[in-house]
Amino acid sequence: MDKFKVRVKINSERPDFRLFATYLFGDDLHSYDSDGDSYPVNSRVWTELYMTSRQNAELGFAIEKENNEPLIFVVSSDREDITNAVSYFLARETTGEILDDNNRSYPFDILKNKVGNFNLDERLKLADESIWRQSSDKNPYPNLAK
Repeated sequence: MDKFKVRVKINSERPDFRLFATYLFGDDLHSYDSDGDSYPVNSRVWTELYMTSRQNAELGFAIEKENNEPLIFVVSSDREDITNAVSYFLARETTGEILDDNNRSYPFDILKNKVGNFNLDERLKLADESIWRQSSDKNPYPNLAK
């Protein structure tokens, strides 16, 4: 899963990793596999994430840490549109920047027109309204009824 890559400079904590599923797959009912180092589950300091759909093998990505100082992640996928869409979301959520191979920084908005048929506005709205925004150390599973 390395065909397309985008480097993202991270400037704040990461979102709950489950937001990526809502954002990429469109709802919280989509079946997916994920792996990474988000411990506890609601961690905001994770440094790696792998996620793929169980329903559509083409929908998958990986995020890996490339550098500590400054904190730089590499987003990769077999699909350019998915790489760009996930990179956009990661940069948006972390007030991040897109880096070229020479470490020149660009606003993440440059990816807005590089997401193909991915409905960016609709997916951002879903992510913004997601239950996972409410996760915390006291309530790591806000989707479960008490």
